[in-house]
Amino acid sequence: FILSEGNSVTLKTGATKIQRDNEVLWMFGSQDTVIAQIYKKAGNISYADDERFRDKLQLDHQTGDLTISDIRIPISGDYQMKITSSRLTKMKRFKVIVREDTQKITEGEPVHLQTGVTELQEDDLILWTFEDALIAKLNRESSENSVYNVNDERLKDRLWLDEQTGDLTITNTKSTDSGVYELQIKSSNEVSYKKFNVLVCLNMLKHTVGDSVTLQTDVTELRNDGRILWKFSDKDILIAELNRATNQTLFYEGPDGRFRDRLQLNQRTGDLTIRNISRAHSDVYTLQITSGKKSICKRFMVIAHEKTVSGMEGDSVTLNTDIEIQEDVLILWMFGPEVCPIAKGETKEKISTYDDADGRFRGKLNLNYESGSLTITNTRTEHTGVYKLQVICRRETKYKTFRVTIRGFAASFVFFQLSCFFFLSSSIIRFCLIAIIVLSCYQKVSTNTSKIPEFSVRIPIL
Repeated sequence: FILSEGNSVTLKTGATKIQRDNEVLWMFGSQDTVIAQIYKKAGNISYADDERFRDKLQLDHQTGDLTISDIRIPISGDYQMKITSSRLTKMKRFKVIVREDTQKITEGEPVHLQTGVTELQEDDLILWTFEDALIAKLNRESSENSVYNVNDERLKDRLWLDEQTGDLTITNTKSTDSGVYELQIKSSNEVSYKKFNVLVCLNMLKHTVGDSVTLQTDVTELRNDGRILWKFSDKDILIAELNRATNQTLFYEGPDGRFRDRLQLNQRTGDLTIRNISRAHSDVYTLQITSGKKSICKRFMVIAHEKTVSGMEGDSVTLNTDIEIQEDVLILWMFGPEVCPIAKGETKEKISTYDDADGRFRGKLNLNYESGSLTITNTRTEHTGVYKLQVICRRETKYKTFRVTIRGFAASFVFFQLSCFFFLSSSIIRFCLIAIIVLSCYQKVSTNTSKIPEFSVRIPIL
């Protein structure tokens, strides 16, 4: 049985009805500790005084089936059933596995770890630990409510305890908050345990080189005293700043100028847009929002990848833009590290193509103004490289980048030659082995008889 914490499971004896002289034993663990027992003759049903199983076991007096309710990780393992009578003994084994449910959230979101208790009793003691370090404590008897910072203070000022239920809330979560959180509830007559697996993930944004990407704050509207900082990479390089109190917006190019003329901030929400992204913009982005005493932190992982297109020599290759082309736009296609223009579309009727300096594109380009797509006909290996697209309109410019690979026939022919070589080599080896076997048989025959048998071997032409 594989169960989640809090579920119930019934382990069946397989008997329709236990007989009068039957004794049913239920045992747990490697030491076969008795946890429940029925002695039908005496009419007795008993349960072991074990804190792990307190108020969790229920025996069916008709069949001997054992039900375990509100199951927890400490009572997962091997269970054994034994029915004995005057005539025979019947045994049966069960394996119960209790899995830890994982709470998966995105960085910046709060996570709520619930005790499952509606209201704590007066003598209850709540202990919360993370990686074996005490992070929160609630003592109803002494009215003590405390949260603790672990050694590296990673949870500092982000923990909140509900005094009525003992629930723990972690605000403004980070990926470093991922791990196992353990709850221990102690009262005058029992101790209960619970574990929580928490996985905090980065916002993952994958885009093609040349796209625009928007990092959203999830804020409907910034407050008048709100301040937003956008930072790049683990080095926390400041790239954008918005201060509503001073009505000031600032952009920073970065040490190498990679963000020059690429950033845009939404004045109402603080969302950051990066235009025409390249692989140099792939990294972690950190958002920090402060308003009064409240602070929110959120991170994003941006991955920019090139769109790849491949083909064989002689094929036609089409670079599709996936951009909705409006009227009155200028379409520019460029090629190579020198970014040489190879095609331009100003209107549906006014389309120009360029041969490039060495004439490699002469008579091979076809530009579709309605879609912006570029087709290269009768391709050659010299057409391998990076193609860049710009779609320029009144309000914005859109970018796309494609990496094209054209495979030549020479590589395919070499592969064919190698395949033939290995095929012929294996055929020769097989023939040699057959010849050796035939000669061995001939030698044995010649030593046993004076007459030499006649035989012939036909060598196939490989």
